[in-house]
Amino acid sequence: MQKRSRSGFWVGLIIGSVLIAMIICFVFIYIGVKEPEVELAETTPAFNRDTPESKSLAQASPMVSQVTSAPLPSSEYPAQAVVQIIVAGKVEGKAEEWSGSGTIISPDGLILTNAHVAIGDKFYQAEELLIAMTEAEDIPPKLMYYAEVVQADTGLDLAVLRITSDLHGKHVNSGALNLPYVAVGNSDELRLGDKISILGYPDIGGKTITLTSGEVSGFTAETGYGNRAYIKTSATISGGNSGGLVTNERMELIGVPTQLGAGDEEVDIVDCRRLADTNRDGYIDEYDSCIPTGGFINALRPVNLALPLIEAAQRGEVAFVEPSKPGIAVPAGGTIIFQDDFSDPSTGWPTISDNTGSVGYSNGTYEIDVHKTEYMKWVLGGVNYRDLIIAVKTKVINSVGNGDYGLVCRYVNNENFYMLEITEDAYYSIFKYQQGERVTILDWQFSVELQDLTSADIEVMCIGDTLTIIVNGKALGQASDTSFSRGDYGILVGTWDTAGFKVAFDDLIVQQP
Repeated sequence: MQKRSRSGFWVGLIIGSVLIAMIICFVFIYIGVKEPEVELAETTPAFNRDTPESKSLAQASPMVSQVTSAPLPSSEYPAQAVVQIIVAGKVEGKAEEWSGSGTIISPDGLILTNAHVAIGDKFYQAEELLIAMTEAEDIPPKLMYYAEVVQADTGLDLAVLRITSDLHGKHVNSGALNLPYVAVGNSDELRLGDKISILGYPDIGGKTITLTSGEVSGFTAETGYGNRAYIKTSATISGGNSGGLVTNERMELIGVPTQLGAGDEEVDIVDCRRLADTNRDGYIDEYDSCIPTGGFINALRPVNLALPLIEAAQRGEVAFVEPSKPGIAVPAGGTIIFQDDFSDPSTGWPTISDNTGSVGYSNGTYEIDVHKTEYMKWVLGGVNYRDLIIAVKTKVINSVGNGDYGLVCRYVNNENFYMLEITEDAYYSIFKYQQGERVTILDWQFSVELQDLTSADIEVMCIGDTLTIIVNGKALGQASDTSFSRGDYGILVGTWDTAGFKVAFDDLIVQQP
């Protein structure tokens, strides 16, 4: 019998041990990577008011990146959550900058501010939004990011921004930002005399953050927004703080300083920087629209009115909400007293051409072509009536991007008449010229209904003291005025900073109600 070798025993033992170790490791690895089976809890709605504590936005919404940071502590003023918003835009072709304030409301870069800060208006349209962060209370804010508007409600004058890139244009990962932010409070809990604090940047150009203290002095109602449409305050707030942070004593966000003032209080709340001839009278003066740059604010928008915008932004939605309008009563049509499809060039409309432009028949339509900047041309029907309904089809022949066109009613002379207009950049308005001065009745309002229109059916109703503008069957605006009781009607086209705007009119119908 052959004797067994001990070396073979040890070799076998070693190989067996290695195999056993490999099996154990495999089992542990498998267990470690296997996804545990868990029972999913019901989704809790954002901003649950059933609990006294305010939930952070990151916790409240499953759409926000899972950032574990908490809001800034309630033991100190949340200055680091306040940003300065530098707005870059063009006014009459020239680059301009203006500023406002905002509040970071989530660690992934959502910012609450005023809509007029982030969007501007027809004459001061924002092109870029730069975000300057507060690094310390005693040094100016530092430019760090670009942002874009994701939610805006011009009726509330509130907007939510999202940080998108650094100053070099490099996309930022919002989930990795982990920015200091403020908890959202409940503005419905406010009572008269409650202490509040306002943080913001009153001026552009190297100034540090400013703190203003005050108390709740009242509330103002507004149709569509309830009895707490505005919070009135005893604090004197500089106009540049518009869009900034208002906190309660727990340092929660409860309001936004808003440049609109409160109710019918007769307060000179804003200083303006006028850069454009917005009434086309050839002068830039106190009669023109302006960029708000100073003055004082005494009204705050409650944060509860902003919750739908914040929640929509959390879900990743992008939307522009137009001002809510009361129901516009549109009377039925009346008796046709004149109509023209402009197919016959002998129906009496003039054909004129000069250095300001031309008017005349063209290919079965009637065209108005304006060759001069900041200029209006109109052509009248030659009647004198009190109440009229005027409808016409329009088509932009040569676009300039921001030209306006529409109808005239109750024309008395070149210095006294009403005009109801729409623009290429999706605004509508109702104005009057009275003693040669352009006066706003319904200021320029943006409407998604007018975006990208090159053809539109425009109808205006001048009945009694009521003026109504209807586009493609939708009543956009209505206002009242008693300045003129009767007069002529007409069609008009105007330019701003670019000449060469041409519009064709067709199928004109004039009725008496």
